Amino acid sequence: MNDKYLRIESLDYPVFSMREDREAPINLNSRAMKAGRYRHPALLKKYKWEITHAFNGRYLAYSKGYDYQYCSARMLLDKNSPKRCADNYPGASYNIYLYINGGGEAYGFQFLRNPKRWLFPSDKVSFFYVQNYGDWSGQPWFECVDRCEKLDNMKKNTEQPRPSTH
Repeated sequence: MNDKYLRIESLDYPVFSMREDREAPINLNSRAMKAGRYRHPALLKKYKWEITHAFNGRYLAYSKGYDYQYCSARMLLDKNSPKRCADNYPGASYNIYLYINGGGEAYGFQFLRNPKRWLFPSDKVSFFYVQNYGDWSGQPWFECVDRCEKLDNMKKNTEQPRPSTH
């Protein structure tokens, strides 16, 4: 599905930040991890996460700062220049999002096709699947830092996180 059909008005939802800096969950089975070449960047308090998509009681949060770090790490892994991640460049093929609920609990990654990188509408299709590999314990990781009066918009229809099966 093209993610544009699931986008919501971010200003109607709260902004989150990590309660404390922590390493991101890692996929120990990925080729890059097995080769010791790649980890997701750390989840830092300085990153602000805005709710950008909503569907079936799930919410996706996006952080421009975190996505930039993710893109830079991917570009270096692929032997490209991290400057391709700047606003006026196309960036990585996929943008990274987090599934998060109104209580500040994150429970997986989502990778959506970066519309700047794909020309045809059929190329912009993303498969929505909770990537919940790694350790997601110790929740809630996030706290509301802005527009907190809008938390009710999330709590009305939030799917509870599911335990990791990996």
